[in-house]
Amino acid sequence: CILTKGFVGDADGNVVGIKTKLVRWETPAEGGRPKMVEIEGSDKVIPADLVVFSLGFLGPESSIVKQLGLKTDQRSNIAAPHGTGNPGDFASSEEGVFAAGDCRRGQSLVVWAINEGLGVARSVDSYLRNSNRAAI
Repeated sequence: CILTKGFVGDADGNVVGIKTKLVRWETPAEGGRPKMVEIEGSDKVIPADLVVFSLGFLGPESSIVKQLGLKTDQRSNIAAPHGTGNPGDFASSEEGVFAAGDCRRGQSLVVWAINEGLGVARSVDSYLRNSNRAAI
């Protein structure tokens, strides 16, 4: 796999190259999400006159998940039930914290994110109407 490290431009601000480095994926001994490890000495500049971005989703920001003490699934997404039709849909393991879209289901289509946005809004509304606490 190749990691983009930066871009090289000419004096007029046009892209002329992409700085890259080879990487490998390592699974931690304790399990969990594989980590990308850069391979030392594999730096390379690939000539380019056009760059098109194609971005992937690796999961929700782990620092936020840890800070809030949220449970995750096997793919590091925030664990929250959905599709049951119950008021607890999209509720995380911590009271008042809800999850929907990519952070709950993983990378998916925007139509699923829109659908889950509507569903989580109903769940948050129900939670707030039946509780003395505010959603986080």
